[in-house]
Amino acid sequence: MFLLALILLLAASPLLEEFAAGELLESLLLTLVLVAAIPAVGGTRRHLITATVFALPAILGKWLHHCLPDDFPHQWFLIPAVAFCAYVIEKHLQFILRSKVVDAQVLCAGVSTFLMLGLLWTFGFLLLNQFSPGAVYFSFATLSGAYCPEITVVSNFARMLAVCEGMAAMFYVAILIARRVALYSERSGSE
Repeated sequence: MFLLALILLLAASPLLEEFAAGELLESLLLTLVLVAAIPAVGGTRRHLITATVFALPAILGKWLHHCLPDDFPHQWFLIPAVAFCAYVIEKHLQFILRSKVVDAQVLCAGVSTFLMLGLLWTFGFLLLNQFSPGAVYFSFATLSGAYCPEITVVSNFARMLAVCEGMAAMFYVAILIARRVALYSERSGSE
């Protein structure tokens, strides 16, 4: 459910800009992603409660900003959203790295984590843009290693964030591949 919500948000967001109710629909999709992420952290009741505590300020902040943008700046949503995304990513990575076998659930967690990394960095760049106008966010292009010559990072802090995001993507892929090779080696050695 979480992975589907993420894919729906990412696929629909560019298309929604054309509609009068596009911002409302995007807010609904983002809320769906945040709500679907709560049970996706799995684990104990404590993890679910922690995820809910992280998610509620992000969801509330998003809707307060959506309904009353002059009274509730974007930071009300972005700061808790960054914290929530980081928590979800941490729990997914723990699940992936501790799994003994690679099954559909582990693969979905791997893809969800990668997409969630993009969302985390997107929120980070949007937050930076609030404090340093002109900072460009291009999170998924940076995360995937795509070259975007038409986009220029204008501030030193944004450049540093872009470099950190690119490095995070490389480490994520390297760690994931190393874990899969280790699992395969353990299985091949025991046969």
